Amino acid sequence: MRISTRMFQQGALASLRRGQSSLYAAQEQVASGLRVQTTSDDPQAASRILRLNGQLRDVEQYQRNATEASTRLEAEDTVITSARKLLDQARALEISTASGDPTSPDRDAALEALEQIRQQLVSLGNTRVGNEYLFGGGCTTSPPFRPDGTYVGDATVRQTEIDAGVVVDTNHTGDQLFSNALLAIRDLEDQLSSGSSQQMPAAGPALEDVSAQLLAAQTVNGSRLGQVKTSLDMLTSRAAGLGDTRDSLRSADPTKASVELLAAQSALERAYAAISKVLSTSLVDYLK
Repeated sequence: MRISTRMFQQGALASLRRGQSSLYAAQEQVASGLRVQTTSDDPQAASRILRLNGQLRDVEQYQRNATEASTRLEAEDTVITSARKLLDQARALEISTASGDPTSPDRDAALEALEQIRQQLVSLGNTRVGNEYLFGGGCTTSPPFRPDGTYVGDATVRQTEIDAGVVVDTNHTGDQLFSNALLAIRDLEDQLSSGSSQQMPAAGPALEDVSAQLLAAQTVNGSRLGQVKTSLDMLTSRAAGLGDTRDSLRSADPTKASVELLAAQSALERAYAAISKVLSTSLVDYLK
């Protein structure tokens, strides 16, 4: 009789532990809204969720890369627009002084304006995005242009991977964009300082050529920016699809989770009743 009672007790206690475990799991599922929280909950689904999480991390990294590339390209576009406006101003000064008296005070004013334009071009060449100089090539920690307009960066074209196997250039170097412009401004200053009115027209074509070069670079930049934005749209769509698939695997159905919680509560109550009965019987046997 004692052996039989002990077996009943052990069975009842095991049932109680299972009931408590099931109730805890059901409560966690309802509270978190997740059906799969550990591998043991559903090994196959858990394996797929791990793969999807890895793919999502990759997509998120590409999104960060693309966003950074977009920031750099948009900054470059703004700088090129400003540089072209400065060249237009220089061209207007060249035209206004081309036929004038070389000794006219207007030339002094034009020279002062050209010096300011040159300094502004140098400042644009030293544009920073965050903590990095935009036009220094691989030299991003120090200004790529000296105050006199000398370029001290390098010819490195920076690249960013914006999707698997998709790499985009994210800058023109300062010597590509500004060296010819600074040289043209310097030549115009020299001509204004010492040239005759017959020599002045020579500066016009040089300024026009430089402006055309900037426009071509801006067109290339716009194409790159369009590629990055298209990639960002695709990445956003892909991330949403991967996230939906992952969530469908791990999320619990609210109605089903509630039913399972009620069932677990009922099962635990029955286990408590059973063990109470066994313990009561054991005590009566002991008293006999």
